[in-house]
Amino acid sequence: MGEKDRLKKVLFFKDPNRISDALQGFGIDDYSGKQTLIKLHMGEVKNKYFSKPEFVKLVVDVLLRKSAKPFLYDTTVLYNSRRRYVEGYGKVADMHGFKDENIGCGVIIDDEGIPVVVEGNTYFVGNKLYEVKHIVGISHFKGHIASGMGATIKNFGMGGVTRESKKFMHHGCKPIFNEENCCYCGVCSEVCPFEAIEVKDESWNIKEDACFGCGVCIENCKYDAISYVRNDLSYFLACSTKACVEKKKVIYINDVNRIARNCDCDPDSGPIICPDIGYFMSDDPVAVDAASLDSINKVKPDVFQDINKVDPYKQIRYGEKIGLGSSSYELINL
Repeated sequence: MGEKDRLKKVLFFKDPNRISDALQGFGIDDYSGKQTLIKLHMGEVKNKYFSKPEFVKLVVDVLLRKSAKPFLYDTTVLYNSRRRYVEGYGKVADMHGFKDENIGCGVIIDDEGIPVVVEGNTYFVGNKLYEVKHIVGISHFKGHIASGMGATIKNFGMGGVTRESKKFMHHGCKPIFNEENCCYCGVCSEVCPFEAIEVKDESWNIKEDACFGCGVCIENCKYDAISYVRNDLSYFLACSTKACVEKKKVIYINDVNRIARNCDCDPDSGPIICPDIGYFMSDDPVAVDAASLDSINKVKPDVFQDINKVDPYKQIRYGEKIGLGSSSYELINL
């Protein structure tokens, strides 16, 4: 069997205190003496479901025992929030307990980046993320209005790049109307999470200032009456993730607990939609998302598709197509 045909290893464990054993299975000793970036989402103000500092500290403690030099990392956001600016995000991180005295390492927030071309498009990877070679990704698994679900691919694909690239991706997912194919059924208006589309009689209108470029309307149109300006958001997320992690040593952890309807970027991310599952770990970003999503679907079949009206597996399929990773995995219980 060739290297490309081997199943990717994904570890599963429920007890967070097993994190040291799990990391050992993915070569954590290689991080010794290395500057190590821990990529995570530190939560929007009033959000209560993001990965908790207590769990992140367990990862930091292992790295410190290995003589690594860890720091927490994220980039500023596109929408209006305190997290839109480096100083503001720093205050939010501090408010949520992500500070040296709690975690054991500092926090770096980036808002500038280095261009990396993937599949013909340029993504500006955050300066520090571009610079380092050793990374641990901690991704909280939850729903997402634009990509169905958000986990490792979403964490890096949107969270690892600058506002310029975030804007490029969302703008590229905005709808173009094809009047000839439209039957004015109104489904696009019904599923739009931003109430940006209005369909009346035989008229179709969009409020450009309200459209965030999520692509949900296009995903749900059966008549090809609307299409993307450039491409699907899930495709951009996979490509952007590849720009962030290619040729780096990365261990990916999915925190599949407190599984809410919406993203950690949402102050009110809605109800919990699935019971806690546990933690998944791999050195393959596609495999870890696939294993996590498969496990959720065994408990709550198609929960993200039903709630957010977007196929969450698209990220995984696109990731595999562009060579980001593999959806074929061996799940190992720790």
